[in-house]
Amino acid sequence: MGARSVKLGIKLYNREYIVNCGPGEEARLQHVADLVHEEMETVADRVGNATEPRHLMLTCLSLADKLLEARNNSSKVLSNQEDLFVAAVNHLRQRVTDLASQVGRA
Repeated sequence: MGARSVKLGIKLYNREYIVNCGPGEEARLQHVADLVHEEMETVADRVGNATEPRHLMLTCLSLADKLLEARNNSSKVLSNQEDLFVAAVNHLRQRVTDLASQVGRA
């Protein structure tokens, strides 16, 4: 028999929603809901009085923009790390070559 879902009450921008999640996922879902709620408040402060659908749409766009920025930043970090690894391997290769040539002369 599969795991049962858990009902969790979350609040987003003054509205209560009941959502299902897997057992043990409650804290993560609550954390995600808190982040979305925070973003909704930030958007509301910027746009003022907007209809609920517009407010939700602007919040989605804002979160998607942050996600895209995070993805781009992580790609840059990975690229920089790759460059460091390549430089380290090249350095080690040269060091091994130098040591091998010294051993050959001895």
